[in-house]
Amino acid sequence: MRFDREFLKKLNILFVENNENIKKIFSENLDELFKKVFFVSTVFDALILLDKTKNSDEKIDLILSESYFTDLNGVEFLSKVRKEHKNIPFIFILEDMDKQLLLNVLKYDITDCFIKPINEIDILEKIEKACLLKQEEDKIINYQNEIEEYLSLINKVAIVFMFNPNTTIFYVNDFFKELIKYDEEYLIGKDYRSFFHYDTQKNLLEEQSKILLSGEKWQGNVKFLTAIDTVFYTSCIIIPIFDENKEITKYISINFLTSKDENAKKEFKQRVLFDLKETKRIYTAAQRKIDELNGILESCNDFDVLKSILENEQKINEEKYSELDLLKDKINEEEKRYKLLTLGVDKKLSEISSNISDMKTIQEKVNTKMLQMIDEIKEKDSLILKIEDEIKYLENKKGH
Repeated sequence: MRFDREFLKKLNILFVENNENIKKIFSENLDELFKKVFFVSTVFDALILLDKTKNSDEKIDLILSESYFTDLNGVEFLSKVRKEHKNIPFIFILEDMDKQLLLNVLKYDITDCFIKPINEIDILEKIEKACLLKQEEDKIINYQNEIEEYLSLINKVAIVFMFNPNTTIFYVNDFFKELIKYDEEYLIGKDYRSFFHYDTQKNLLEEQSKILLSGEKWQGNVKFLTAIDTVFYTSCIIIPIFDENKEITKYISINFLTSKDENAKKEFKQRVLFDLKETKRIYTAAQRKIDELNGILESCNDFDVLKSILENEQKINEEKYSELDLLKDKINEEEKRYKLLTLGVDKKLSEISSNISDMKTIQEKVNTKMLQMIDEIKEKDSLILKIEDEIKYLENKKGH
């Protein structure tokens, strides 16, 4: 049989054997195959070594043990190990097929056992199999721990509920209860899909069910219907949670609040910014024209009044330009507030509604202000044309 020698070389093995000849035979070969093999003769020494190495890079990955000792028997040894090391693989080496002993060790989650005589190939095969299985179990446990930590954090800023494989809810967080307007007692035990809006497309539900049953996560947008017949929209991700047998035990639904017209708001803000840039461009062009007219006026001694008018117009333009900058800063501040509201979904829904209302008011003011400024620009363009006509008239008159 082929063994994964690279994997075996990462393992630390504790070999508990009171027969010196057996220890000598196996020590010559096992030392070369594993990272380190600890040989001890008594249960007392084994327990000390386990405790000594548990927080070091020599932490024991598997115990291979004789079943009979002078200080304690094998069952007592296994029971003591399980008090501190519940998941460490433990393989017994038995003198004979002692049914009572086997029944006793099964109570303490024995990994495997041998009946003497034993050979090296059998030992390596069982060690590799047991440690690979333990590695997979550790990965699952770490994954579960990460999910729980992630859920703990997400639970503070998102809408969270959990449901069983049969789709019935067994947990809801406060944010979900606040939005859906139902008591927790009513929500528990209900099909989570019963709180989707009735116009949710059938193919979305079918796709969601198919993906979740396959053990994959589902991600998409969901529309919920509340107890008072209002709606709210979420960006949703549903994650399956597995047990050590890779069976799905539950699903976690994590939702972030969105709005149907969110894209429309983004497009509106982009249009406002474009209009601001376009207005700046128009003012810049008007300023260049004014500068050109100033150059002409400087060659004419009799146009002091016109020059004064132009300087006054320039000052007004500068003030309007300053107002545009302040308006842009205000829009940027409101945009930041909107992003903070989106991230801080843990705030009260009433606060979110109030801030969105403020944003709409500001946007209406921006529209009104833009219309006023466009009218002013048109008036200034008309004035510039009049000034140009007047200058041409005066130049023609002076030439005559």
